[in-house]
Amino acid sequence: MPDQPRDTVTAPDRPVLAPGRARVHRVRAAYLRMRARAYATPLGRLGVKIAVAVVGTLVIAVGVVLLPLPGPGWVVILAGLALLAMEFAWARRLLGFTRAQLLRWTRLVREGSWLVRIASVGGLLLVVGGALLLSLRILA
Repeated sequence: MPDQPRDTVTAPDRPVLAPGRARVHRVRAAYLRMRARAYATPLGRLGVKIAVAVVGTLVIAVGVVLLPLPGPGWVVILAGLALLAMEFAWARRLLGFTRAQLLRWTRLVREGSWLVRIASVGGLLLVVGGALLLSLRILA
């Protein structure tokens, strides 16, 4: 059987990704290679744990500072917790618990009666208003 010409060779079985997704896959693959090299030695594992702990704690601290200020404080805190969850089992469990409670609260508000919805929005407005008042007093 003769060889096929080069231009008729079929592509590999991998799916073709959009340019943005291909970049994400390349970055993720590079990260995983770097992490595997770091995990090759006990000192590397300790270094990764220390680096993740420091960066995750700093991100959570920034989120706590942002809580009374107008900004995404809770989102930043959850991002820091997600960073910590990359290396620590307790953070992974806490992130799972937080995610479950957030989904439960969202379902309660979405499927609840109008009284529940009004109370939820009113409570949210009170918290945001209180945070705004506190931030204005701090800034003044």
